[in-house]
Amino acid sequence: MWLYLSSRRLTDTQVRIYLYILTRGGDVSVRDIARDLDLSPSTVHYNLKRLEELGYIEKSINGYVVKNPVKLGEYIIVGRLIIPRLLIYGLFFTGIFAGTVIYTILTEFTADRLLTLLVSFIAAALFYLEALKTRRERLV
Repeated sequence: MWLYLSSRRLTDTQVRIYLYILTRGGDVSVRDIARDLDLSPSTVHYNLKRLEELGYIEKSINGYVVKNPVKLGEYIIVGRLIIPRLLIYGLFFTGIFAGTVIYTILTEFTADRLLTLLVSFIAAALFYLEALKTRRERLV
């Protein structure tokens, strides 16, 4: 996974550290990062200095904070989770599919419900597949 910030390519470790600080809201220590990301303190320290030199984070009194938040493009941050936007669309169409299934069970099966079931199922599947593909490629 790569993160492109101002046309500079960061390593996987730098991306993990940046996203960790971003999702924690800042004020994290080298020890916290090393423990939670299962990295050595020297690796964390080196990568923090690199991120600091590039201007993405800064050192505060209580730890490190994000200096310039980066727009994550195809992702949204929900609490401590970084979720592909396409996953939300997949969940929407899954809801339509489930609702149509329940409504069809309670009433009668018609051709228009069959079409709704097919379209919502295919749309949900495509959005889930694209979300997985996006997650595997890179964060923008």
